[in-house]
Amino acid sequence: MADSQGRLGEPVRTFDGRAGDRRTWAWSLLLSLTSLALIPAAVVYLRDGVWWAGAPALLLSMGSAAGVGWIAGRDRPRARDRVVRLHTGGISVTGPGDAGYAWDELVSVTVSGVRSAPDERTRWRFTIVADDGTVLRLTDDLPDVRALGLAVAKEVTARIVPRHLAAVKAGEAVRLAPFTVDLGGVEKDGERLPWAAVGDVAIGNGMVVVHACGGRGDLMTVASQMPDALAFMALCQQVRELARDF
Repeated sequence: MADSQGRLGEPVRTFDGRAGDRRTWAWSLLLSLTSLALIPAAVVYLRDGVWWAGAPALLLSMGSAAGVGWIAGRDRPRARDRVVRLHTGGISVTGPGDAGYAWDELVSVTVSGVRSAPDERTRWRFTIVADDGTVLRLTDDLPDVRALGLAVAKEVTARIVPRHLAAVKAGEAVRLAPFTVDLGGVEKDGERLPWAAVGDVAIGNGMVVVHACGGRGDLMTVASQMPDALAFMALCQQVRELARDF
């Protein structure tokens, strides 16, 4: 990792998935032991007719066993996990498959936030593609993965947008699937909005939306299915400003 540190710069922050993994295993073990310890007591008390003690012991045993199942389903405990370090010049990953990537070696980031119920926390997933074809998937197995993923997306966006903006200025059309952006406007699936008809471009509720004005229909797609949605939003804002000068 010394070579990675020299190439990637100084470490800024560490996201250690092993800490949460250890807590998951500890709670699972504790609840399992509790459940097993209460079963004999419950059997003895119920056999002797001591219902006031046997019934609660049985219920606690069942509740502890259910808790183990709930933790396993929610947190998916694993024997091994990754540690991701954010550096000034890139990211490094240790664990199954050590790797390090400078910011210029990352070509796209796809952001996905899923909430299965309104009262549940959002489960974040960031899919990062490197220029050698490697795909890194960062999920909430890592603590505070949202902060890590957004930091990576910010760096990748800062490098993608200037390249795309230069191409648009040269009169080219830039495709950020499923959208195409040029000096005249933005297009998706054959539907085109000139910049004068674009209100704003936003990401929210799991969607990327080009809000239209003047009675036109919005253009939209699912954020989790669109790489570099943040770069698309930033590019549209800059190109729209640029188009006003023409």
